[in-house]
Amino acid sequence: MTDQNLQHDIDTALVENPQTLWGSRLIKRSLFDADGSTLGSIQDLLLVPSATGNKLYLRGFLALVNRRLIFVHEARVDAVDRDGLHLRGGTLDLRLFKRRPGEFLLSEDVYGAETDGEIVRDVGFSESGLNDGKWLTNQVAFASGGRLRRKSLEITGWGNIADTFSSDPVSGDLARLRELHKADAAEAIQAIPEDRRSELTAALEASRLADLLEELPESEQAEILNQLDTADAIEVLEEMEIDDEIDLLKELEPAQRETLLAQMDPDIVRQIRSLLSYNEDSAGGMMTPEAIVLTPESSVADAIARLRDTDLPPAISVRLFVAESPTQAPTGKFLGSVTLPRLLREPPTSLVGDCIDRDGPTLQPNTSESEVAALLARYDLLAVAVVDSLHRLVGVVTVDDVIIRLTEGVPS
Repeated sequence: MTDQNLQHDIDTALVENPQTLWGSRLIKRSLFDADGSTLGSIQDLLLVPSATGNKLYLRGFLALVNRRLIFVHEARVDAVDRDGLHLRGGTLDLRLFKRRPGEFLLSEDVYGAETDGEIVRDVGFSESGLNDGKWLTNQVAFASGGRLRRKSLEITGWGNIADTFSSDPVSGDLARLRELHKADAAEAIQAIPEDRRSELTAALEASRLADLLEELPESEQAEILNQLDTADAIEVLEEMEIDDEIDLLKELEPAQRETLLAQMDPDIVRQIRSLLSYNEDSAGGMMTPEAIVLTPESSVADAIARLRDTDLPPAISVRLFVAESPTQAPTGKFLGSVTLPRLLREPPTSLVGDCIDRDGPTLQPNTSESEVAALLARYDLLAVAVVDSLHRLVGVVTVDDVIIRLTEGVPS
């Protein structure tokens, strides 16, 4: 039997269980953005150990985009069909893929693995059943028979090969940290001895480490960041919410802070330096410049689409802010804000400018954190605009930021 005929047998066997997602159906398929445009192609699948069950789970995909091999998290995928993978809205991280300890590549590490004379030709994934969105290794397609013998196909459970990919202690700890809520993961990492903690934090992917750092006191964040090399430290900072990033940068020694800023994107650095100039106990020191800002000429349909595609925290994404161009902070003249419920009551073709609440309260950058807390409580707001002396929107303070500030130092 030729390899082509064997592949035909594999394809025939794999379609018998449509609830199983097979790796061979994904690799070399196209990667599409939310509008259906082709971005690149899927080159491999990235697998990491599950904290329980001796299985691997599908963490994401390696894609070739503009001749760069990048990582696409599985949570970014909206749908899979015969053509390939279709992404949800939002920006795509084009940083080059960097492999970390405890990660397996399907084509490189799993395909071709041999057990008792049988060779792994494909791996099937099924949903975990825990409503967590994870796809776990469930089945294996083996090919047996040498060059002079008829090749045959056997599909069996993952358990027959699981021990081949059992995790070492570091990978096991990484798996547990990945599956914990970020607040619980932060608590767990604090209990780990310092030398072991350094090994684990260096191995965590930047997005997960950023989530974890945001739950720790700034002094401990700085200790962990100090143990990373400069490139990794910058990647982690870029993954953090910008207000948390600013708080961490303020905690660093000036020389180290300048070393990091010197190698970051100049446009981002200009924004960071502006935010660093504010007193940390003021509205300026608490705010984030990341908010949804539209011009009054935008349509209600456009506004709702922006809300649908945003990755911003809920406290920010339930209220849109309206300003004259430019819409990047500091914006043009700030005009007011509009909530999602108000937008949903308007026809899609209506203009955002006709829905603005122009009388809502605002803050000045030098407003004290106690005054900020009092204003949010008085008007029952999740987020409030910060405007400068020229009445430009320079940032937004959320109720989450206020709660964190007010509870810092309070014994748990």
